[in-house]
Amino acid sequence: MAERAPRSLRARAGSGDAVVRRRSGPAQAPPEVVSRRLRSRTWRAANSWWLAIPAVGLPWLAFLYMGLRGRRPGWVAAAAAYLVASTGALALFAQGSWWVLLAALVAAGTWGTGLVHSIMANSRWLRIKAALAGAQEALEQAPPAPVEPAEPADPVQALQARLRETVQRANRAGGRLPDGAVPAVRDVEDVLRPVLAHVARRGAQAEEMHNLEAIVTEYLPGALERYLDLPEDYALHHRGPTGSTPAQELLSQLGLLLEGARELQHAVYDHDARLLSEQGRFLDAKFRRSDLDL
Repeated sequence: MAERAPRSLRARAGSGDAVVRRRSGPAQAPPEVVSRRLRSRTWRAANSWWLAIPAVGLPWLAFLYMGLRGRRPGWVAAAAAYLVASTGALALFAQGSWWVLLAALVAAGTWGTGLVHSIMANSRWLRIKAALAGAQEALEQAPPAPVEPAEPADPVQALQARLRETVQRANRAGGRLPDGAVPAVRDVEDVLRPVLAHVARRGAQAEEMHNLEAIVTEYLPGALERYLDLPEDYALHHRGPTGSTPAQELLSQLGLLLEGARELQHAVYDHDARLLSEQGRFLDAKFRRSDLDL
């Protein structure tokens, strides 16, 4: 049974630049990629380095490498044969006397046969190597798999997370903020946290979400970041056109944000209270029996 190609290569099979799978070998690149490799003299010379291995008398090592890399059992068998011949020549050398001549003949025959065999096999090896290198190139150049868009997070949960991040940012920067700034940020959180939990349970109205997003994602973190962007000495002591320092301006803005958060809290609860009252009037009109019904 043929081995399946890697998933990333199989994904390209639907396009014109498909990767072809050999039945008995590793994945191959498209023919045009292989052909481009083989036409390059520089590439062929650089990938024929292995001919030096049989040239120094180790044909078995060269064919073992090629057979395993290219998944060709015939080359693995040739490697075994050359290894046996080389080992036999060494054994004959060890016998001494006239066996040395026979050993020399076996060694020379093994070397010559292995070298000629290697030269003849080089063209096949280069085609296999071009396919392997081309397959890797095709894989690297393949367009990335489309990323499935993440499911949008619940907007109220996102606001809760953003509010926690802002409070943590204020806590970490407490040494840079003026006295009273961190408690003011926490006061805003104390007001908005139950409001967010409330609207998360029953669903937020569009206007409520707009006002909550403005405070949580823009006004509160924006005031902190703009202040922290200033040099500390400047923020504490420099007075602007209004006569206030940036530190005083920050505290003033945090106070306004706290007031706005409380107003928003009352608006949210008042809205639900009105709904409850309206339902009460509806039930009263629907189910209260008049004296005439008695």
